[in-house]
Amino acid sequence: MHDVLSIGSALIDIFIQSDQFELKSENDHVLLCQDYGNKLEVDSFHVLTGGGGGNTAVGFARAGFNAAVLCETGKDTLAQVILQDFHAETVSTNYVVQEKREQTGGSVILVGQDGGRSVLVHRGAASMLDPEDVPQEAVARVGWVHLSSIAGRLPTLQTIAGSRRQMSHLSWNPGAQELALITAQQIMPADLGCELLILNKQEWEQLSSVSQQLQAQVPTIVVTDGPHGGQVFTASSGWIPYTAVVEQAVDETGAGDAFAVGFVTARLRNESIETASLWGKQNAAAVVRHFGGKAGLLRLDDFLKEPL
Repeated sequence: MHDVLSIGSALIDIFIQSDQFELKSENDHVLLCQDYGNKLEVDSFHVLTGGGGGNTAVGFARAGFNAAVLCETGKDTLAQVILQDFHAETVSTNYVVQEKREQTGGSVILVGQDGGRSVLVHRGAASMLDPEDVPQEAVARVGWVHLSSIAGRLPTLQTIAGSRRQMSHLSWNPGAQELALITAQQIMPADLGCELLILNKQEWEQLSSVSQQLQAQVPTIVVTDGPHGGQVFTASSGWIPYTAVVEQAVDETGAGDAFAVGFVTARLRNESIETASLWGKQNAAAVVRHFGGKAGLLRLDDFLKEPL
């Protein structure tokens, strides 16, 4: 039986970097602007696999777990690239759903010189995970379920909630559409038996109207804030801050997924909250040194090394 099942998206990510990208400040935003109709020379062009489900499944496999992924793709050339990547990383694809009439999702990521990015996304099949696609017995039996964004598919979330048993653990890193469901209290982390909720600072602020309920319901909440560190909440200790491992970022894609993998890996090994925070930020720091959400993911031996 698998140690960890990652549920979420699996996509193709195309990274384009150019020193000709023009950044303009406007009010509180930075805009990436180019002249319409012009041809722009780029410095680098990378085609990689990504998505929250795929990134975390590979991360758990590298951390030494028997990992599987539940995601949906089309039945096309891009899907074959994704499957080949999973096989190379020893991730089980038993629960990958492939639909002939759907297109494998993907994104084009425009990367600035500072590592910041603008993302153009076509989620395609990745946003089509239906209740009947959920292997309920597998969800019930696996030791740990890690759930990332599934495009706010409420019936599918409810099916996952109904499939779980008390002995299995669940962590959740919700996307924008799941955050809207939580704010509206259409589904709450407690409905999923969520014991670890992972959000960034902006996402946590979006949930301010239900934050007290979440603190009462969820045993551990992690709020990340990039280079500024973050904080971890538990009922017994309240909010505990942690500092960041600051790296010169090549690309920030997948940093949140990497943090989740490091944190969950520590919890699966019964490590302390302090160690979990350390492993999370180390994994995130390693990932942002590379394009994509997988290349820099650490292995178990890396986590076990004494920090410098």
